[in-house]
Parts: sequence; C-alpha cells; structure tokens
Amino acid sequence: MEIISVDEHVARKYGIIYNSLVKKGKKIPINDVWIAACCMETGGTLLTRDTHFQFIDQIEKIIMQAPPSNLE
Repeated sequence: MEIISVDEHVARKYGIIYNSLVKKGKKIPINDVWIAACCMETGGTLLTRDTHFQFIDQIEKIIMQAPPSNLE
C-alpha cells in the first residue's frame, strides 16, 4: 500500500476536478473530489461502488454495481 501525500500537485488536480464539476452543475462530497485528485495525480484507476465518481471525467474508473439487498 502506498500513502499518497496531498501536496501542491494533488491540490491543483483537485481544483481542475472541482471546477469541472461546478461547470457541469454537479456537486459531490468534497472527500470524493480529494480521492479523485489523488487518483488523477498517480494515474491510477479507481474501483468503487460510489456513483458520485461517474461525474468526474479526469480519471479512469470502474464503478461496480452494489450487491442486491437480502432484506426483502
């Protein structure tokens, strides 16, 4: 596991992603923007079930479908 430091490079990526979301009129949780910025900085692919990331064009992502609920 590698710890990704939030430095000026990640902060710039955050700004790029945040501005893009504002222009689209899409607000997502701030922590998700930071996660995307770290992913963008490292060039990684994000694997998630969080559909907020569908609005972020700057990263490669795989959005998995949530498993069906067994509460029915």
